[in-house]
Amino acid sequence: MSGERRLLVEDGKLLVLSWAFPPMPIGTAFVIGTLLSPFDPEGVIVFAGDPGKNGDHPPGLAVRRYDLPRWWPEDTVLRLGRFELPLRLRALGNVAVGLRAAAAAARVLRRRDVKGVLAVYPKQHFLLAACVASAVTRKPLLVFFMDVYVEGLPRGRRVARLIDRYVARRATAAFVLNEAQRKRLLRTWASYGGGNARAVEVPVPYAPRPGESQLPAGLSGRPSILFTGTIYEAQADAIARLIESLDSRELDDLDPQLHLLTQTPREVLARHGIRDGERVHVRRAPLDEVRAAQRAADILFLPLSFDAVVAVVETTSPSKLPEYLAAGRPILIHAPANSYLVAYAQQYGCAEVVTEPDVEALAQALRRLATDAARRRKLSELSDRALERHALENVARLFGGEIAAAVEP
Repeated sequence: MSGERRLLVEDGKLLVLSWAFPPMPIGTAFVIGTLLSPFDPEGVIVFAGDPGKNGDHPPGLAVRRYDLPRWWPEDTVLRLGRFELPLRLRALGNVAVGLRAAAAAARVLRRRDVKGVLAVYPKQHFLLAACVASAVTRKPLLVFFMDVYVEGLPRGRRVARLIDRYVARRATAAFVLNEAQRKRLLRTWASYGGGNARAVEVPVPYAPRPGESQLPAGLSGRPSILFTGTIYEAQADAIARLIESLDSRELDDLDPQLHLLTQTPREVLARHGIRDGERVHVRRAPLDEVRAAQRAADILFLPLSFDAVVAVVETTSPSKLPEYLAAGRPILIHAPANSYLVAYAQQYGCAEVVTEPDVEALAQALRRLATDAARRRKLSELSDRALERHALENVARLFGGEIAAAVEP
């Protein structure tokens, strides 16, 4: 099988440091796994995190795991009388993991057949490991920022800026998921005095899975509304607002029901006010079932929090977006007007958009999508056109070409 695929780096290998990697059920893992899938696994060495927590990595790839053990303690506070000392035990452990990965990466990079190292962010300790290994061996450093870096951190920005300055000066290529993120990266690096890396937009790739179209997936509701993926602060308030809208008088003659297919633990959802109910159904599902559900839903919901960091709002490109486009179902985006999601929807016309944090505006949008068949057909047609830029064959060709250029001596 691997003989049918070309090497990512001609006559050599690429070392990839990505804490998130399949089968980890998060967007970053999905994107990097999909991007590497068309290439010969013999040409890639992967350092990943998540030791033993989510099963085996894809067959054929050389994957080494570097992560905190399961027994590692969480952050805590040491109390000494009236004084409190925060103990950031997870951060200290991650630094140790990063240094261990850096030493191992340097050993790999010293091999003649290994032409360079690609760091995938997030996580910062894997980015640090790649920087250290590249500096020690003088092999090319490439970085893929799947999230905004410095501005997206709640704390520790001083260290992050030092790493980011080094990347700006030392990297030969920097990949991002959209043009808004590319422009923000270049502005940030300009504030450092400029960078040497070529900044390249690589859209979230999409590839159908064999046999997925044969899987049935019935969803209750009239309309049935579906969200798939991890739920955290970046979506939670928008999802909670949608749940509130389901009881609007605007929808009295309908029976709207929301289905959340997510790996997020129920106790985490409860902290955001998201629970099972008469109109809300929460469960886990494998990827094949998720995609079948996307094709069966009446409405696909794509939210972004209205209280998220501005840099995150303006650059977030959800990995589920091309999956939603491929499903051919009407998409409802609920996000701030200055978000990349809204700009994307306006560019391609492929979604109904609500840019106000308003329950009744959401209910009105649900009614439009539930009752206007012509609108639904139009959105489906425009989704097909937008999906073309995410086709794996096209994205992999771009990605492979830029990798090859970045590691040339």
